[in-house]
Amino acid sequence: MKTTNRVLSVGVAIVLIAFVLFLAFSAAAPGFSATLSALLAATSTPPPGDPIPLKPIEDLTSLNATVVIDVNGLINGERAQGDLNAVLTTNDQGKSKATVTGSLLGEIAAQVGGSLVGLFTPSSVDLYKVPEGNYIVINSLIPVCVKPKAAKSTAALDDMSPQSLLSMLTSSEVARGVLIGDETLNGVPVKHYVLNGEAFLAAAQKSRDLKLRAFSKALWSAEDADLYVDAKGGYPVAFRGNYSGEYEPLKFEGDFAVQTQLTGVNTNTPVNLPAACNKPISP
Repeated sequence: MKTTNRVLSVGVAIVLIAFVLFLAFSAAAPGFSATLSALLAATSTPPPGDPIPLKPIEDLTSLNATVVIDVNGLINGERAQGDLNAVLTTNDQGKSKATVTGSLLGEIAAQVGGSLVGLFTPSSVDLYKVPEGNYIVINSLIPVCVKPKAAKSTAALDDMSPQSLLSMLTSSEVARGVLIGDETLNGVPVKHYVLNGEAFLAAAQKSRDLKLRAFSKALWSAEDADLYVDAKGGYPVAFRGNYSGEYEPLKFEGDFAVQTQLTGVNTNTPVNLPAACNKPISP
């Protein structure tokens, strides 16, 4: 964080120097001032782009998807650099399974499962959402199944799921960008758009979606993002963006990147609880 402060200090100094020079040139050459003002007005606010026609992924009966979150900053005030990877499966029976791996798994597992889960060092964590409730399976030497008493205990994983992130980051309120062209992504014809980062923040901070508004208000900055839309179906299939700020689900602050992608549409993959959940632990 010292590096960040140093960079901010340098940035402030540069802005002050530029402002003083601007005043000096204004006094000496009014024509130059007018020209410079026009240039600044033309470049300071990037164009937001056109609305992107999208069909919401909520209309899909089932899907398979992935998300990768890379972070470099602080988690709960402690230095953290690493990643989280999630693979999601949903079907038309109201069942879903999310498998989470990555170097930061221990951090999020303890937040989701509480002190009991924090005692384990899992290789992966599975979150099942079925009509009977939510279950967390900690895959270590011996799989342990936990059934949380409070549904909100899995909220952190829910917010980081591919479905949730893709829906939030491509909502109609912020889906504005410039069409780059027609491409192919993993064998699927797609339209590639670039979303302006500043325009995304401005729109998201006024969003009616409480999660999107909270997400954007916790950000310090957002870079331009890449959005890939299925050329035939019109739904988003991939999103890649880089951000700086706070990310509440991870109790994180710093720089983080989000990459999420649909890997299967309307596949209706079966989801079944493992044997370990026949007798789950209820903390």
